[in-house]
Amino acid sequence: MTQIARISVGESQFDPRLKLLLDTTGIDPEEFEDLEYFSLIPFFVIAGASVETHVRAHGDHFHFEGVTLNVPDELEEMFFAVLPQMLGQVTGEPEEA
Repeated sequence: MTQIARISVGESQFDPRLKLLLDTTGIDPEEFEDLEYFSLIPFFVIAGASVETHVRAHGDHFHFEGVTLNVPDELEEMFFAVLPQMLGQVTGEPEEA
């Protein structure tokens, strides 16, 4: 598995290839409570990524810490080929793979 991103409040980290792709879409990276590109998680999943949620429990409540996005090594190239096409549907501008 290849980690392509870790999205957490104010401290997100992205694979450089994914970050470049996302930054060129024109999509607001912080449209969801200071979690960079968090609203795009369903698109990442459809393109082949899995999501691991990180929370910290305290008695009867918990704190969301973030998510990690991973792609199986054998699907990494497919992920990067499919994701721009899907994001093109969001922006209204088809992206080249």
